[in-house]
Amino acid sequence: MKTILTTLFSVSILATMAIAGPGCSGYKEVTLAEQKSHAHEVLVVEIDGMELFQLTNQEGKIFFKIRNLFGEEVAQGLDKEQLAEQYPKVYKALLES
Repeated sequence: MKTILTTLFSVSILATMAIAGPGCSGYKEVTLAEQKSHAHEVLVVEIDGMELFQLTNQEGKIFFKIRNLFGEEVAQGLDKEQLAEQYPKVYKALLES
């Protein structure tokens, strides 16, 4: 019985090595830093207990996000039109700043 289990274990190890290939060439390690998009974030306006942040990504696109007093994100990834439509008071404060 021990020989059967040892043989079965050896065969499964060899099969795994054959499938993986030398050096696991199909495997690519990606760090979280490579996956994260870099955006420059600036606090622009504070109004009615909300903070409006302007984010500029590497391509130069501008987006906005809003946080409440507790630091929770209320909205994110808004462009100017969406900001004006969904949060008119905040948009007006942005124009006045």
